[in-house]
This record gives sequence, C-alpha cells and structure tokens, in this order.
Amino acid sequence: MRWASVVAAVCLLAEPGAAQGQKRFGKVIFGRYSESIQSFEAFARRAKQSGATHIVITAEDLPWALWMLDEPDDPYPAWAMSNIGVFKAATPEALKPYLPQDYAERVMGMLKERCEALRKLGLKAAYTTFEPQILPEAVYRDHPLWRGPQVDHPLRSRVPRFAPNIDNPEVLALYRESMRKFCTACPEVEVVSLHTNDSGSGMSWSPGLYQGPNGAALTRHRKMYERYRDFFGALRQGAQEARQGPLEIDAEWVREAAPELLATRLDAGMALANFEGPRATAYKAVVGFLLDYFYPFYPALGIPLPVRYLEELEKASRSDAPRLFYLIGDRYNTDLYFDLYDTFWKNPAADDVSRQQLLRSLAAARAGEDGAGALVSAWNAIHRAGRDADILNFGGTLFYIGGVHQRWLTRPFVPFPEELEEHERSYYRKFLFQARGEDRARDLGDIQGTRQYQGLGGAAVSGQLLARMKADIAQARELIGKAAASPAAASRRAELALLDKRLRVFDILIDNCRDGLEYQYLLDFMKGGRLRRPVEFQEHLTDITEWRQIKDIARREMDNSIVLADMLESTREVLLDLAKSREEENIRVLGPDLAAQLRQRVKIMAKYWEDYERLFDEEKPLPAGARR
Repeated sequence: MRWASVVAAVCLLAEPGAAQGQKRFGKVIFGRYSESIQSFEAFARRAKQSGATHIVITAEDLPWALWMLDEPDDPYPAWAMSNIGVFKAATPEALKPYLPQDYAERVMGMLKERCEALRKLGLKAAYTTFEPQILPEAVYRDHPLWRGPQVDHPLRSRVPRFAPNIDNPEVLALYRESMRKFCTACPEVEVVSLHTNDSGSGMSWSPGLYQGPNGAALTRHRKMYERYRDFFGALRQGAQEARQGPLEIDAEWVREAAPELLATRLDAGMALANFEGPRATAYKAVVGFLLDYFYPFYPALGIPLPVRYLEELEKASRSDAPRLFYLIGDRYNTDLYFDLYDTFWKNPAADDVSRQQLLRSLAAARAGEDGAGALVSAWNAIHRAGRDADILNFGGTLFYIGGVHQRWLTRPFVPFPEELEEHERSYYRKFLFQARGEDRARDLGDIQGTRQYQGLGGAAVSGQLLARMKADIAQARELIGKAAASPAAASRRAELALLDKRLRVFDILIDNCRDGLEYQYLLDFMKGGRLRRPVEFQEHLTDITEWRQIKDIARREMDNSIVLADMLESTREVLLDLAKSREEENIRVLGPDLAAQLRQRVKIMAKYWEDYERLFDEEKPLPAGARR
C-alpha cells in the first residue's frame, strides 16, 4: 500500500465519515458504474467511509433490454433499452406474457445481489430509471384502456410508442404489484429517482411530451398533480406492502409549465423538477452524473473532471436540500473524486482562490509540489474543453449523437455515398439513429432527423468551438507531460501517460466531428454543378480551393482512423466505450471490432478517391475496373 494511502486510511479511521460538513444532509447517495458485484461492493464500502447512506443500484451497468429493438427500421427504443424500468425487472403477473422473463430474472438477480451487499455494509439503496416507460403494442391490443400517451420523438421514430395510462386504476395496480415485488427482493431501496417525458417515457396530457399533450381521452380532465400524486402513491404503497420504511420519489425532466405549483399538492418525500411537496422546497443537491449522456467526452473514457465536480460541490454546499447525490460518472478516476469529496467537506472551497488551492493539494499528492501546478492547469484546460462540449449538446453531445449515433467515426466519407455497395454500408448503416429516408441517412449533417449545425452559421460556430477544444486538449497534453516529468510523479507516470493517450483519442474525436460537419457542408455547396470548371484556365486545372479542402478532410479522417486503430490494438487499457461482444453493438455503443471497422473505412474511402474529380468534371470517366 502506498504511504499516501496509509495516511488517508488513518485519517478516515480517526475521523469517521471524514466529510463532517455534509452531515446536515439527511441522506447522502453515491453512485457509480460497476463492472461486477465485487467492484460494486468495493465502491459501496469506500463510499461509506466518505459518509454515504445510500448507493445507487441502477447505473447503465446492468444488461440492456436489446429485445426492445423489436422493429428493424425503428431506432427509437435505443433511448429506452438501458433504463431498468420496474416492469422490466419486477414484472407483474399480467405483463409476463409480453416481457421476457429471462431478462427480468437476470436483472432482478443482480439487483438483489447488490442489495445483499449493501445490507452487509449497513447501507440503503437508491434506484434510478425512466417511468412510466413504453410497453409493447401487444399489451395495448389486449388491454386497450391501458394505453397512455404517445411518447416517441416524431423525428426519431418510425413506429408509434405508448407509455401506460397511469390514470387507469388497473395500471396503477400493476405498478403497485411491481414495486411490491421489487422491494420484497430489494428491501434496501428507499430512494427512487425517475426521469419522465423523455427516452420512451411520459405522463398523460403533460405539456412536456414530444408529441405535445396527449393521452387517454377518458381522463383528459384530471389535474396533473393528481397524476403524479397517485402514481407516486402507488409506488410508495407497493414498497410499504413489501417492507416497513420510507420510499422517497422525485421525477426529473418533467418539463411541466409550473412544477413548483404542482409540488405544493404532493406529500413530503415526493418531488417534481427538484421541488418537494408540500412546500415546494429543494428536494436534492446533485454533484456529477451517472449516464454517459452527460459525460462531455463520450465515447472517450477516463478523462477526469475535478474542476466541474468541485464547482458543483461548492454549489451543493449552499443548497438547503436535505439530500445529496454524488454521482461518479467517470468511473476510471474514482479515487480522485473520493479524495476531492473528502477534502472539500473538511475545508469547503468558497471562491476561485480556495478552489484552486484545493485542486493543487490533490495534484501535489499525484505529481508532487514540482508538478502540481502543471497538473492543475491541465485539469483546468480539460474543464474548458468539457464546457465547450456541453455547449454542443442538443439531445446529446456532438461526439455522442454524431460520432456514435450517426457513426461518423466508422462510416466512410465519400462524395457519392448513394453509390456504396451493400457490404460497404451494412457494417455501419444498421447502427445509425436515423428514422427518416435514406437521403437523410446518407447526409452527415442530418443528426437524428434534424440539421442542428446546418449552413454557414452552424458550421462556423461549431467549428470555432471545436477548434478551441483542440487547443485546450493540446495544452492539457503538454501540461500532463510536464507534471509526469516531476520526480515525485514517478509512481504515477503510467497513470499520467494513460491520461495523455486518452486525450489523444479525444483529440481524434474532435477532428472527426469537425470533419463530419465541414465535409457535408462542402458537399452541399459543390453538388449540383455549382463548382464545375467554367473555363480551363491554367491555374484552375489542378488546384481548386474547395476541391482541396474536402480532400484534405478526407485524408485527415483516413490518417486519424489508422492512428486510432493502432492505438486500440496496442493496449488493453480502456480508451473508448466499446460493446463487450459483436452482438451487443448497437446504436448507442460502438462495436468491439472498432479497429477493424476503422481500417475497413479507410479502404472504402481509398476505393472511391477518384470520385472527387467527378465533383468538378462530369465528363471524366471512371477508370476501368475502379469499382471492382
């Protein structure tokens, strides 16, 4: 054990809970992605040392319900399949014919195992998901009055999707039964956090629904507070039938017009948009995140966010909420976030100076006094890049909804994508989050049915942000190198070298997103004969600005693809989030054979290289056998 770890352990034993300043929070909920029950238990044990009272048992680390992708041409359930809804895990009897029970038993077994581990540690559990969540259409064919609101996004779905009608007493009885089963198996669950009106979930007649207010006509007259109150009440009643003790419930992303007014009609321990009933007071303070959706660098992993977490801890320390959530979405730097949390509560930062001093103390423990300044500066550069990434978040960061959902990272950039052969499309086309026509699917600028970065203005603004991010990442890498050179950083050099490698990967993702937007912009500008050679003047024979620009983009993508493939194949360390098996590759996760896909991409782009000539010269024939 390192000497610093021994000292830290002694301090924790001398000062139980370590985080004395957090004691005004009645509940302290920690959460993190866990690869196994062993890693979950180790995390919970460490969180308890920092004062945790509850641990989240439902991160995106449980098996995804891939069976929800029931229509080959409809990508929309991809948003919902990672959400462990209560019906999917603890299925009521009436829904068992419609929901795979092998999946339910597997997930419920894992949740029960986690709660048993918490029981041994004297901790309680928190549960997060999206509700009321879509059900298969067969449910509504057999039980038509159970059909609630249509909840799919009209630009991102091809099949209508409906959540259950919680105004129907029979549906509420299903939820009560499901929660009773859930809490019988997992009696430690005391805190439930729901997201609604998003990702395949929704409340009847809510203005926050993507399709607009809709639902069962027979219950349109009901007040919104009645819906939430009765829904929460059914969940709470089911829990109380299973075991004694509280069940606190909050719903986020409700997008109601005045959630604070609705909250005044709810009971204590029930909340909407962080307003707790019946006085509409703050329900919780949240530091961090759990979902990859909120990680600014995804699909890159392992790039730390200490500045962001420290700023959010400072904000939480000023909150009057009785609950604190500390969610470590970056699971590869867990020790850093624990150290930051404990250090903050012993001596809370309150301004820019004290914040930087706290960060320096953490950096000195990793790179010594000589390297601490460089490491803190690197963290600040990473923070600036993360903030810019958050600006480019419209339904997900550009790296997620472009690089992954639209497979910019693996699909070939070619001038005439409609001419690709089937085997040149199939490896990426089935994973595009694209629910409209094939013309839109071929368009790099079309992101989930929208052109969010369209035209000169969109390309210019996003391009400037991405260029600024590249500069910050380059600075961070230089500073990481300086920190690693400190003699006191000898034991951390491998860790710092890995961070540098991860930053290099993210730099390639920045290029990929900027290239995707610029490539399509240039194609839109060129096609239709706009830039045909009007007269063959000598200076226009071989060098046309736009022609050179689009080829430069394509070459950068080809070269970066090879660099990234080489990096992936040269290490066992995690650089990007990849599916564990080819069967688990899906719209939201890149495949385990990413390196091979990147090399395939380069071969396809090279095959179609002569097509750049065709953008300017319709008369130039293809060379014989060019497409063989």
